[in-house]
Amino acid sequence: MKTTRGISKEFAEAFRQSELYRLYNAHKDELVIGVRTDYLNLYYNCDSIAKVAYRKQDGRISCEIDKYYLDGKHYDAAQKEKRYKAGQSEICAQYELIKKHSDAKATAEKKAQAKLVILNNSNKDSNWFCIDVEYVKQFTNEQEKIEADFNGRFDIIALSKAKPHRVALIELKYGSGSIGGTSGIYKHVEDFTKFCNKNYFHDHLKNEMIDIIQSQIDLGLSLPVELPSEKDIASPDFYFITLNNNAESERATTPKQTMAGYLFKDYRWDCKRLSKLKCVEKEFGDITKKNNPFHATFLFSKATIDTIAITDIIDGAYDERIVPE
Repeated sequence: MKTTRGISKEFAEAFRQSELYRLYNAHKDELVIGVRTDYLNLYYNCDSIAKVAYRKQDGRISCEIDKYYLDGKHYDAAQKEKRYKAGQSEICAQYELIKKHSDAKATAEKKAQAKLVILNNSNKDSNWFCIDVEYVKQFTNEQEKIEADFNGRFDIIALSKAKPHRVALIELKYGSGSIGGTSGIYKHVEDFTKFCNKNYFHDHLKNEMIDIIQSQIDLGLSLPVELPSEKDIASPDFYFITLNNNAESERATTPKQTMAGYLFKDYRWDCKRLSKLKCVEKEFGDITKKNNPFHATFLFSKATIDTIAITDIIDGAYDERIVPE
């Protein structure tokens, strides 16, 4: 079954004539457009600062925003006032305030994610183009989502510029604090394994990527690739990118060492302590080996938000690259 993702040509044309499109064009160095099903997300710090929809009845663009970005107040998810229907003019006029509130709320990881994507896409010599951030598989209804038991997401989806197009499904980590816990490395390996086992790439994501690129073309975005066909797109490779791979103190471990404690049954990568709770290798095998059902490439950089200068998201200047053997 083909799962569509994208917007109509009428929506795309209306957006191209909108104030928000002019805002995007004026701030391409900090904004990213995410194509969803019948709506767009405008991302700053990989935070959705505007959900943009199209009203067929009058051909107008409508916007919704989390009210926090306008008033700086945190609302409970159940509160009606949390989501706010805002006019384009209000979002454009309050853009600097929205940025200020996002900067205060966004994690270092989200800021690094946005910077990595924008640096890559602004580099015409990069081998890759990032086509989406914060990708979540869509389901036709809530019951289907419950039955699928899959709530994984990809921080970044990148496509190689050369044919056949390689696909990079990327999870980004920043610093030691992002390695463990409920959204740590074990959870992502679990999600990625489910994604592969359920054949979601060939049944869904490949077509969705084509839909996304078609919508980006309709939106007039500057793309370094033509619209691909299914046969132009290769099976995906999985990547874990770790930025700020630095120990927080002289005696502390680096993120790479911490990650090894969750990945392996033995002491590798100069690991100092193994996880007593969950171990990737025990459950999913050694994911650094090509013959393992699921395997991934690990990229490490000591760069921090202020010093990130990686302009090719996959083939760029990382300090260390661990490729499946």
